[in-house]
Amino acid sequence: MPYTTQSFPPAPPSSAEALLPQRAFRWIAALLGLWLAVGACYLYRQELAMKLGLWDAFAINAVNYSRFSDARDSEPVFQDQLLLVRQGYRSGALFVGPITIYSRQLLPIDSQMSYQMSFDLMTVTDGTNDQGSETYAGVVFYDEGQNIIVQPESHMYGVAWKDRVLRATGRLTLRGVFSPTGLALNRIPANARYIKIAIDLNYADPRAAAILSNITFVPLPSVAPGENK
Repeated sequence: MPYTTQSFPPAPPSSAEALLPQRAFRWIAALLGLWLAVGACYLYRQELAMKLGLWDAFAINAVNYSRFSDARDSEPVFQDQLLLVRQGYRSGALFVGPITIYSRQLLPIDSQMSYQMSFDLMTVTDGTNDQGSETYAGVVFYDEGQNIIVQPESHMYGVAWKDRVLRATGRLTLRGVFSPTGLALNRIPANARYIKIAIDLNYADPRAAAILSNITFVPLPSVAPGENK
C-alpha cells in the first residue's frame, strides 16, 4: 500500500494566546493616550498653571504681552513693534522704539509673601548718539476689586529704574525683589491682591532696539527687609 501523508488543520489558539494581541493593543492605546495627555499639558502648561493658581514658575513670553495696564485680558497687539527672535537656545521678542508692555493676565499674589522678578535684556542698537537706552521694570499692583493701586506709585519700578543698557554689555539679567517690608518701589501694599508685570523699553528713543526674554515672577521663601537687585 503506497505511503501517503495526511495534513491536519492547525490547532486553534488557546484562550491565553488570543488575549495577548488584545492586551498589547490596549497597552499601546493607553500609552498613546497618556503621551497625548502629557504633550497637551506640556504645550498648555502655563495656561493650566494660571487657571489652577499654580504659577510658581510663571514665565511671560510673547503670547502674554499686552498694552493695557488695567484688568483687561488682551491678546498681543504689537504687530508694529514686536518681532520674535532667537538668542542662541532661547527665544525672545525684539522691540523697536519706545514701548511699555504689561503681562496679559492679572496674577494673584499674597501681600504677606515675597516675590522675585527677573528678565534678560540684550540691546541691538545703542540708540540716538550711541548713548544706550533707558529701561524701567517692575510691577503694577491691584486690589481685591482689580483696581490699580496708585499709592505710593501706580508703576512700582523696583527692578529697573533708568537703567541704561548698551550693546557692548551683551545679554544682561535684571532682578528685583518685592516684599511687604521692601523699601520704596519694592514694597508690596497690604491691600494688594494681584499684579501685572510692567516693563518700559527703549525709553523716549525711537532709534533704540532691545530683545526681551526669560521674564519670571516667582515667590521667595524669605528675604531680608529692603532687599532689591
